Amino acid sequence: MKEKILSTIALITAFVPLTAPFIWKPDSPAATAIIIGYCIFAAVSFIYALFLFAKIKLRDINTKIALGVNAVYVVGILVTVIIPRLLNR
Repeated sequence: MKEKILSTIALITAFVPLTAPFIWKPDSPAATAIIIGYCIFAAVSFIYALFLFAKIKLRDINTKIALGVNAVYVVGILVTVIIPRLLNR
């Protein structure tokens, strides 16, 4: 039962960053802070799903979906934000 709850939490947190377009407005002074918050949330959610998968060895479908979706988010953050800033130094 505990494993089911943990994997359900991972699955729910995987889809929270999809709500960003409904909250984010480009002309808002807090737009950058909102996107940074979503990026941090996606990274923490990825680490949580990875912890469930690797350390606790929870390998059900919810954890696998959460890990895959969060991996896409993290790769997207790296490719669009982190790597270009490192190359422009």
